Amino acid sequence: MGTTGDPAAPYAWSVTLADGLESGRLLTYDGFGHTAVGMANSCAQDAVTGYLLRADLPAQGTLCRSSAG
Repeated sequence: MGTTGDPAAPYAWSVTLADGLESGRLLTYDGFGHTAVGMANSCAQDAVTGYLLRADLPAQGTLCRSSAG
């Protein structure tokens, strides 16, 4: 998961990492903050929970938007 407004880990790093993995899949969270896990909307939470509990990958190009602003 990469957050577009992450002040500590630029989103471009997430793109590069996912592209470099053989089976990489990037979930994009369009919002602000260093982490979206536990603080984001249901789109992001459901995607993370699905992956951690069932190894379900989000669809390629999944974009979750912040409900703020």
